[in-house]
Amino acid sequence: MPDWFNKKALRHERQLAWRAQFAVATRTPFGADAGVDPDSLVGEAVYDSEAVIAALRELASGINRDRPFVPTLLEAALAVTRLVNMRPSWIDYCNERSRLDPAAADAESEMSRQYALADAVRAWPRFADAQAAVGPAAEALRKLQSELANFCGSDITSGCRAA
Repeated sequence: MPDWFNKKALRHERQLAWRAQFAVATRTPFGADAGVDPDSLVGEAVYDSEAVIAALRELASGINRDRPFVPTLLEAALAVTRLVNMRPSWIDYCNERSRLDPAAADAESEMSRQYALADAVRAWPRFADAQAAVGPAAEALRKLQSELANFCGSDITSGCRAA
């Protein structure tokens, strides 16, 4: 196989890894400002889980299976899948609570589903399950971010994490 083909494949894999890093960094609440109630981030994590799993699946389908971060990728995907499975319940709850049309996809409706006050999140019947799943998912994603940063040669989250 020509050397240029290997370089092109590696570049493609790094592009996928970069996109996954970006999706995780911008969609997953790794940390919060001091004044943010962490319970409000549970709803955000459940809402954002669909975009995160899509990025992880895209990465998994486009990389060499021998990459050292594959086990961590699979672990993160499994953890995020637990949140994805709760997402329909979260969307239904938000639609009912905010009296949203289930078919509404405008920015205001989507923001109502993504960003909810902590009291509203705690009132969701599946809150305890989601809260229990967010910690392991966030930890698995942090670990994956670190490994993807090593693979890509840079960490896009270095300035974004809470101290």
